[in-house]
Amino acid sequence: MINLKLKTRSIAMALTLLSVALTGCVGTEESTESPEHPDNNGELGEWGVYYTASISDLPDCTDEHSGKLYYIGEDSGFVTCSEGIWEEISLAGEQGPQGPAGADGADGQDGADGAQGPQGPAGADGADGADGTSFTVQGTVEDRTELGDVYIGDIGDAFLINSTSHIFVWDGGSWIDLGSISGPQGPAGADGSDGADGAQGPQGPAGADGADGAQGPQGPAGADGSDGADGADGAQGPQGPAGSMPVVMEMTVTVSSMKYFVDGIQQGTLTLYRGFTYNFDLSSVPSFHPFKLGTSANGNQYTSGVATNGNIMSFTVPLDAPNTLYYYCQNHSNMGGTITIDSLGSVS
Repeated sequence: MINLKLKTRSIAMALTLLSVALTGCVGTEESTESPEHPDNNGELGEWGVYYTASISDLPDCTDEHSGKLYYIGEDSGFVTCSEGIWEEISLAGEQGPQGPAGADGADGQDGADGAQGPQGPAGADGADGADGTSFTVQGTVEDRTELGDVYIGDIGDAFLINSTSHIFVWDGGSWIDLGSISGPQGPAGADGSDGADGAQGPQGPAGADGADGAQGPQGPAGADGSDGADGADGAQGPQGPAGSMPVVMEMTVTVSSMKYFVDGIQQGTLTLYRGFTYNFDLSSVPSFHPFKLGTSANGNQYTSGVATNGNIMSFTVPLDAPNTLYYYCQNHSNMGGTITIDSLGSVS
């Protein structure tokens, strides 16, 4: 599984990377040559740059790709593999200091307005302002209170509040409200042309039968007929579908302050039995907190016996399931808890 969580790293080698000739080292296939890495004095050798169309096309960030630099086509940006995580590379250099303002001249006496003179040449460009703070939108929540006051993500992580259309950014100690990002409504588009008439629909069902007529008088009984021969045995009917274990427990999962709550209990420990089926109602879990089962506290997804139908995750515990499993968030660590797996029956 590719870890696509990107961290932004601003590095002093931006100009060196821009000077690399992309036509010589960017292609649709990854080069088999290993780019040089920084030497012992901290100086950069020539870096190889690889190309992918999108973030989802990146390979796993393993030792084989450690230190490699990739250009992402759809984002027009760079990432590099470091310690198992793809990190975003910022190519912006540091902003130079602004020069001092000149002293104000003395006010002169108001004179009569002179004739309009010709327009003078344009003045020199002023010094660049300081860089603004960048942020990365991680998802949306319905209300500000869902963000909580403690966040374990990165500085610059942002969330859109659906109820107000405001962006809130984490600065390392609190959430900063950047205001609404909603633009003005655009003009209505022109009406499309009428579609072609659909095909003739099927004939409707027959009308209800008319009322039965009055019962006629019973006729005389006829003579008994002779017994008929026994009929042949009918064909064997098809075998019915295999039965299934009933769902023995349904649990509702919610999220608050970056923690999972199971039936209202924060990171509660679950005890499940082999051979039985359990449902997890995930309708209140935001899409950016995907709920998964695994063999470790923050990963190694376990899929045996797991099925999903809409917002319901069904888990039929296999007979060979390990004694301990975990539930966790695929995108954020330390949100889940422990699942103890047990068996019914014993011999002593």
